[in-house]
Amino acid sequence: MNQILSADHEDSLKELLNISMGQAACKLAMLSNHPVTLTVPSVDLASPERLMEMFGDLDEYYFTRQPFFGQMAGEVITQLTKQGGRTLAGELLALNDEDAMDSQTFKDCLLEISNILSGASLRGLCEQIQLATRTQPPVMYSPARQPIPKNKWKQALVLHVSFLVESVSFETKTIICFSEDGFNVVVKRLDEWL
Repeated sequence: MNQILSADHEDSLKELLNISMGQAACKLAMLSNHPVTLTVPSVDLASPERLMEMFGDLDEYYFTRQPFFGQMAGEVITQLTKQGGRTLAGELLALNDEDAMDSQTFKDCLLEISNILSGASLRGLCEQIQLATRTQPPVMYSPARQPIPKNKWKQALVLHVSFLVESVSFETKTIICFSEDGFNVVVKRLDEWL
């Protein structure tokens, strides 16, 4: 990467991310009718191998991927805990406990949650730094079967935050990964903003 991520860049990104992720948390809270807590955003530079390590125990999560493009490119990866996921999906669909939810309906619900969080997070961030991006729909993703290709990123700027719905023991982590070109665009825009 040509640009350097300074402490000022990192602080600015955290501040901007906190605002955009707060908007995403509000959307999830309204949709689920449950309070949503979010963590302090963190900013890292990561290789594909390091990113895979950041995912933790792959058996505990569902994963989605959502590419974005425009003035910057990258991908939003959302981790959704298996614990509490079915309960939250049932509540979002207003199903009674005895109603069975087929696996496709459940996956569709997870994709919708992912789309809400990643869409609001990325859109909020891009609006604040005045960059136009568009997203593709999210898809289910298995890091064990589809590792991040090393030729896609040598190093990515990774912004991540966790959303917690305590009442149903459900947590998601939204990770925004910028490609090398996307990283340079973000740093340049932050320089203008600072």
